[in-house]
Amino acid sequence: MAIEYTFSRVEPNVVCAGQPDEGKACSVVVGMTATDGDHSAYIDTTVQLSGAAVVTPDSLNLSDICNGAATDGDWKVNLAAQIDSQKAQPHTWSGVATAPSVL
Repeated sequence: MAIEYTFSRVEPNVVCAGQPDEGKACSVVVGMTATDGDHSAYIDTTVQLSGAAVVTPDSLNLSDICNGAATDGDWKVNLAAQIDSQKAQPHTWSGVATAPSVL
């Protein structure tokens, strides 16, 4: 089964009231989840915005912000490695083990 990647967390943080850029996004928390069957992994970061990128949340270019964070952090490779590691770990047998009698 192929790994499916999704941006599972996108949270703009805005400048507080009374500040010059009040109501504009100063950072965005970006998180990605990778899922492969019963296995999943998650990673996130906070992308700081400055200059012309400081805009109201509804004007953010979330595609560029999210995909840029994923590319810069090599997230797909990192998450795939985490899932591969999970798959290699021993897991509980799903059969039934019959306990022996006490001698």
